[in-house]
Amino acid sequence: MRLANGRMTRTAGAVLAGVMALSLAGCGGSAPVQESSASKQETQAQTEAQAAAGEPEELTIWMGSWWEDQIPKIVEAYKAVEPNVNLTIEALPVNGYVDKAVTTILGGGGPDILAVDVTQMGTLVDKNLLQPWDDQIKDMDLSDFAAVIEGGKFDGAYYGLPYRTSSSIMYYNKTMFDAAGVPYPQEGWTYDDMLEIAKKLTIPGEQYGVGIAASNADPSNVFMTLSPIVWANGADFLNEDQTECTLNTPEAIEAVRFFTGLYTTEKVTPEGVINYTMTKDIMPLFIENKVAMMMGGDQNAVEFDTNYPDLDYGFCVPPKSPASSGGWMFTVPVTAKNPDAAFEFAKWFLEPEVLGELTIRIPARKGATQYGIWNSPLYQTVLESAMVGRLNPTTPAWTDMQKIIIVELQNIMQGAKTVEQGCEDMTRQCNGLLQ
Repeated sequence: MRLANGRMTRTAGAVLAGVMALSLAGCGGSAPVQESSASKQETQAQTEAQAAAGEPEELTIWMGSWWEDQIPKIVEAYKAVEPNVNLTIEALPVNGYVDKAVTTILGGGGPDILAVDVTQMGTLVDKNLLQPWDDQIKDMDLSDFAAVIEGGKFDGAYYGLPYRTSSSIMYYNKTMFDAAGVPYPQEGWTYDDMLEIAKKLTIPGEQYGVGIAASNADPSNVFMTLSPIVWANGADFLNEDQTECTLNTPEAIEAVRFFTGLYTTEKVTPEGVINYTMTKDIMPLFIENKVAMMMGGDQNAVEFDTNYPDLDYGFCVPPKSPASSGGWMFTVPVTAKNPDAAFEFAKWFLEPEVLGELTIRIPARKGATQYGIWNSPLYQTVLESAMVGRLNPTTPAWTDMQKIIIVELQNIMQGAKTVEQGCEDMTRQCNGLLQ
């Protein structure tokens, strides 16, 4: 692993230049945090003095708990590159993660680098809690980052860069396909193709062609299936500047009709999907050869291969791209004690070879998939989907909007409302959140 070759540790002069640049950039900022300008300048001055004296610099990072076992390897690799930096990475549980970050930053504390799910970027940027990256990445080639990179861009400025991407792929049960004599999905297939396949594989009361989640307990997987259908039909959830819900347009109404119709009229989904989650309900049916197709991520294949080696399955890019994509980003809070070192670490970790060797989730750069375990058919399929994927809305209101949309989907699926009524009601309620 070529992680330290050709790299130089930062000199005191380089650190001084970085601190001066950040100080100048900070003159135009306005972050509602409780840390005073004098306190921040004092902290940066201490960091500068430590670097000038050759003393170790402190750098703290918050990441998700699933990184815990990988942290020692990252720390060791970075020590070989920057021996004068004491790197501390805290692995925190995802429950309450962002709330803790917001509270801590507003109080003047927090890490130097905060890893964030792209769906939470809007909340943090809206509260002015993150530093912009544009001056730091002006010489970087961003062309091989997956589509998730756009989730870090607000009003033309980047506030984070992704190290992880994810994207939906379609899993299909080969045993069920073979028993019915149905060909596997082909490249370039459409949602109409998917529906026809699902009809051929459905035996009411015994097995079903496709599994979907429609429970408010599993919003991410509801939209993993719904969002690509909306986009494939030429619709979207919001207008371009995310100020108005557009789910009452003719294109969106037809997309919702297709999604809910899988249950109501076509009856190619299991009878309980209104309250089903993907992991607890649909995936076991897929494993038991009772559901032929399901949307998922790369983690599903790991689960299948580890715990169900006899399951005969395949995977492919979802019908008619773009697929639903997501990921995690490195951000630098406005209260970072050592922002210069923070940006340096992030740019190092995002180098393709470093990222490919050290990440434990699918890397957000295409070049990184040539290293480590990522050059496999599964991960290449996920990345192919992610490179042309799209993101769900990044507005802070999206969390509550998802709940509204799912409730109205359930109303439609239960026959309490027509598709048109449900779409009008979800649009009206979502617009109330966007006011």
